[in-house]
Amino acid sequence: MSIEEKHRLVASVSRGDVAAADAAEAAEVSLRTMRRWVAAYRLSGKGALRHGLCGRPSNNAARADKEAVMALALGKYARFNLSHMAELLGEREGIAISRETLRVWLARPRRHRRPKHRRRRQPCPNFGDMLQIDGSFHQWFGGRRTCLINIVDDATKVCMLRFEEQETIEAACRCAWGWFLDHGVPKAFYADGRNMYHWLKDSKPNLFTAMCRRLAIRVIVARSPQAKGRVERANGVHQDRLVPLLDLDGVTDIGKANNYCAQYIRSHNSRFRAEYPGSDSHRPLPAWAKSIDDLCFIETPRTIANDWTFRYGGKTYQIPRQSSYPPAKSKINLKINISGRIIAQYRGVTLTLL
Repeated sequence: MSIEEKHRLVASVSRGDVAAADAAEAAEVSLRTMRRWVAAYRLSGKGALRHGLCGRPSNNAARADKEAVMALALGKYARFNLSHMAELLGEREGIAISRETLRVWLARPRRHRRPKHRRRRQPCPNFGDMLQIDGSFHQWFGGRRTCLINIVDDATKVCMLRFEEQETIEAACRCAWGWFLDHGVPKAFYADGRNMYHWLKDSKPNLFTAMCRRLAIRVIVARSPQAKGRVERANGVHQDRLVPLLDLDGVTDIGKANNYCAQYIRSHNSRFRAEYPGSDSHRPLPAWAKSIDDLCFIETPRTIANDWTFRYGGKTYQIPRQSSYPPAKSKINLKINISGRIIAQYRGVTLTLL
């Protein structure tokens, strides 16, 4: 989590917009840690949230000379496995290095382990505890291969459907926005282990994951299709029931298919909704979330050039002279929302762009 995302989440808890427990789940930290962050933020501001190792090398960084280690690993110790090699390098060469660092440097694959025994997971107790999301490619109507974005509540099997040309980040955001309008904000999404629905520690967030961070929604990564079996089975149900209905009623394009889905969803949910022992865990949308553009955007900094221009996406943008004219070499913040609109801000003031 970047310092900006951490600051935004902690500030929301400090203002009372988001519960500390929900924010802790979204950040994947303990409730005690989240409360400690909030206390530090209230005492010292944003700077208290920065990690103490910022700007310093990691304590776990490999300090060995890579070229010397590679020469020994590919020559003198080439016949040894990685664990034994790491031991011998420490004992005989005085080089302290971990097995994992050797594996990465030598580009050796991980050993395949026997698959773990899996057991059926019981549904969540509350409506809105966890939503499973997936895309299903099929010839849904008119002989065209399109994608159906499917969101299924883990406790009740209530679904939300939307047809798209491809399974994209924007498509997932639009389907999730429809769920928020109908039911509210859930606690978690359970999705494929791909960068579309989650990001790695060193990669940039996308529209979907940024939206989930702003709403304190946890994104849980499924490591196999069986892990999110409920939405996978629901895809088969819709292929069996929705395809002949669309054909019977003469639906041949995406616009009409999405309008048809509104009626189909109401009928499907009333027929297949499961009883659940708990309550409704959904939270209302924040008052500031008036449209999908208020939630689905990414932020990136840019530096103003001497001619008061900046570049983004291979294009050059000119900042005309205005009341809040930023000086050259200053930093501005760009917000790129789901509709593709670029908003440039300098010290909280939105700039006009040419």
